[in-house]
Amino acid sequence: MVAFVAAVVAGCGGASTSNVQQQQSPSPNQLACTAGGPASSTWPQPSSRVDTTPPIVAARAAGDTLTLTFDRGTPEFELKPQSSARFTRTDGRGDAVDLAGSAGVLIVLRGFRGDMQNYSGATDLKPNAPTLVEVREIGDYEGVVGWAAGLNAPACASVTVGPSTLTFHFIRTG
Repeated sequence: MVAFVAAVVAGCGGASTSNVQQQQSPSPNQLACTAGGPASSTWPQPSSRVDTTPPIVAARAAGDTLTLTFDRGTPEFELKPQSSARFTRTDGRGDAVDLAGSAGVLIVLRGFRGDMQNYSGATDLKPNAPTLVEVREIGDYEGVVGWAAGLNAPACASVTVGPSTLTFHFIRTG
């Protein structure tokens, strides 16, 4: 009986490890474009946030990947690929913003407090990767935070959702 249980546990452990590795480092062939996603169940409603510490803890661009880290859970997000690296600010002013690159993806995050700054780190990241060349925060207005990604070619993003991270893997589409 002990041998049977050990065999079942070993078999289950092997399957889990394989799935985790695929989720942590997907190959380009496994990636598919993501249009958006809902807030996680652990993302607090804006009205329930009493702390004024920005909920976006970090933004990091490395290679063709942008990772946003949050204080708890993940917000609702939407991705909008576009044919140029010229974006319209999402801060209510509507000014144009030009990023490095020839194409882009607008990342719109929703579910933040509108009466505070929701991110206080570096707002212009330049990884100079093969596809992703620049990422910039372009607005924090009325509970919506916008990030723009300047790309060297038409692309989309495949998103991996973690407990408190959104990781955007930029993949060429053309």
